[in-house]
Amino acid sequence: MSAHPSQQGASAPSNILERVRQCAASVTRYPLDILTGEAQLEDELGIDSVKLAEIAAVVGREFNLPPDRLPRGGKAPTLGAIAGLVTQVLGESRAAPVPVAVAPSTPAGVSPPMPVAPTAPVSAPVRTGLEMGARADAGVELESRVRAVFARVTRYPEDLLTLHADLEDELGIDSVKQAEVMAVLMKELGLSEGPKPAGRLRTMAAICEAARALLPSAAPVASAPVSRSVHVVAAPLPSRLDLPFVGKVALVTGSGKGIGKVIATRLARAGATVVVNSFHSREDGEKTARDIVEAGGKALHLWGSVANEEHLERMFSTLGEKLGGLDLLVCNASNGLIGPFDRISPRDWDKAFRTCITGTYECAMRARPLMAARGGGAIVTMSTSMSQRYMHDLGCQGVVKAGVESLTRYLAAELAPDGIRANCVSAGPVHGDLLGMFPDAPERVARWEAATPGGRLCTADDVADVTELLLGPKTQRVNGAIWVVDAGLSGTVDGLLPAPRPS
Repeated sequence: MSAHPSQQGASAPSNILERVRQCAASVTRYPLDILTGEAQLEDELGIDSVKLAEIAAVVGREFNLPPDRLPRGGKAPTLGAIAGLVTQVLGESRAAPVPVAVAPSTPAGVSPPMPVAPTAPVSAPVRTGLEMGARADAGVELESRVRAVFARVTRYPEDLLTLHADLEDELGIDSVKQAEVMAVLMKELGLSEGPKPAGRLRTMAAICEAARALLPSAAPVASAPVSRSVHVVAAPLPSRLDLPFVGKVALVTGSGKGIGKVIATRLARAGATVVVNSFHSREDGEKTARDIVEAGGKALHLWGSVANEEHLERMFSTLGEKLGGLDLLVCNASNGLIGPFDRISPRDWDKAFRTCITGTYECAMRARPLMAARGGGAIVTMSTSMSQRYMHDLGCQGVVKAGVESLTRYLAAELAPDGIRANCVSAGPVHGDLLGMFPDAPERVARWEAATPGGRLCTADDVADVTELLLGPKTQRVNGAIWVVDAGLSGTVDGLLPAPRPS
């Protein structure tokens, strides 16, 4: 009976664990002292599934492991577990004898004949060798195309994407990301409908087989389009006549990308010294801070998870030591499964609650003495306008964000004696990366826009407009308010429910 993944590191030689730690450091750029054998890679260190896949690939190359034996999925939650799996594979390869299969009738030194495929039934169509070769080539090309699309969408290294690896359990590619891959794949293959990544289609091999059945029998697989990277250059921060936040220090959690990044940039443009925080997207956070500084603003990046007490302690200590205090706090860091309600697991609830509720509370309470020492401050929390309405596939976030709105009202009352205001921005669907996480995203966006009065969804800048207003001097008497920013979508019914199923 094999050891539990969390215990396998104990049986791994120290030199293997050290090499695994070095592999992880080369991928994440984390200092070695936090890359311990026992730390949970995702929950404690914020290493997301993409980085985990990169680590697995680098470890595979370091130890020359076969692709189907790479450490991944639930079997590799810690570096110690990865080292244990590597030790196990290396031990098996040393112990296994090298099989030599020679047919009894084959003379020594003569290569055995290639195996002959069984004769086809009489009723089967007779295919020439050229036709069968073309079909084989097309099959290989299709498999290559499917792997390439998975690699492009997930950003996983291709050598990790073996055809028979379980997409969810072994590779950590959830149903939302699978749906995104399928949408891209259908478009590239010219399919009007395609296989759904659920049930029987748990591997890329199964997806290839299903896609092959949908392609015209004689139609070759089109060549992959040339992928052109789009480089977005950060625009300089335009000068403003009004700089309401000059001399203010602002912390924006979860601001490496998306709405958080836009808010952080806007506050810097308005004169604030901005602390950019990121956890899963460390590189994005560092780049956001760098872009602000290069554009003439003031910014500092602090890595850490708001759901981790040790990370918060370090973040706020550093903030106090380097910047002397805090005036503005935007609790933007968020977590919550986007997907079917009956697929929300206890772990999903726990992660969403710890990030959105506990993390927001802990940030606010640590900010309290820093703000009070400077005469007061302002806090803005982030919710969704679907916290009070129903939206298909938003059950986890919708429920937890309703708690954020209640927490905001309590913070407003509790912190008012210290001169601290707390308000909430309750945003609807916003154009950006998050919308792409919804299954059938293009159809949903079209439905939402059609149901929105005015026909347009909000942008991240729209959310930043209201956030900046609630933090600023023009809303000094606004406290405990929930400001809905969704262009009126939550006031309608159309577009919130799932699309009707065809009869």
